[in-house]
Amino acid sequence: MDGYPMQITYFWRGLPPSIDAVYENSDGNFVFFKGNKFWVFKDTTLQPGYPHDLISLGSGIPPHGIDSAIWWEDVGKTYFFKGERYWRYSEDIGTMDPGYPKSITIWKGIPESPQGAFVHKENGFTYFYKGKEYWKFNNQMLRVEPGYPRSILKDFMGCDGPADRNKDRHSPQDDVDIVIKLDNTASTVKAIAIVIPCILALCLLVLVYTVFQFKRKGTPRHILYCKRSMQEWV
Repeated sequence: MDGYPMQITYFWRGLPPSIDAVYENSDGNFVFFKGNKFWVFKDTTLQPGYPHDLISLGSGIPPHGIDSAIWWEDVGKTYFFKGERYWRYSEDIGTMDPGYPKSITIWKGIPESPQGAFVHKENGFTYFYKGKEYWKFNNQMLRVEPGYPRSILKDFMGCDGPADRNKDRHSPQDDVDIVIKLDNTASTVKAIAIVIPCILALCLLVLVYTVFQFKRKGTPRHILYCKRSMQEWV
C-alpha cells in the first residue's frame, strides 16, 4: 500500500514509540500496550485517564508487559500472550478468568512469544506472526494449518525469499534477508545478499496493516467474517 509504513503516532497521538501489542476490544476501541502501561483509543482519540497500569486489568496478568493480545467475538474473550503462557480476560466484567495462565501449547503449532495476532475478517482464520514469519491458525481445529509458518516478506510484500530455507532458519530473529537480483552484463555479476536488521520496521508495518483491517468509523459494526467457534476451555 502506497505511503506505508507510517508512524503510529500520526493517527494515535500520545503513544510511546515501539509499542508491544495492540488489539480491538468488544467496544470497538483500540487498546495499546507498552511495558506495564496500556492506552485505550476510541477511533483516534485517547480516552480520558489513560494510560493505566497493566495490573488494573486484573490479578495474574504479567505486570511488566505482554507479547500480543487478541479478542474473539465468538466467545467474547480476550487472550493475552506472554512467553510460553496465555491468559483469558472477560471484557464484560473486567476480570481475568480463573484457571489461567495456561500453556501456549494448547494452541497447537503457534510459536512462543508471538509478536502479534489478528482474525481475518473474510476467512475467519487467526493469523499469528513473529519475526519474519506468520502462522495461519484454524479456530475450529485449534491447530496451525499445514504448510506454515510462511514468509511475511514474500506473502504480504511480494519480496523474494532466500533459496535455502534451512539457512534462513538459523538466521537471528531480528535479521531480515533481502535478495537483490541484478541483470547479467558483459561481466558476470553475482546476486548480492544484503542483511538488514529491520525487524522493528517490519513489525510496525504488520501492526498498521492489522489495525486497519479492523478499523471502524463511528458506531462499531458487526465483524463481517465467517465465524469459527473457539472451544470454551481454551
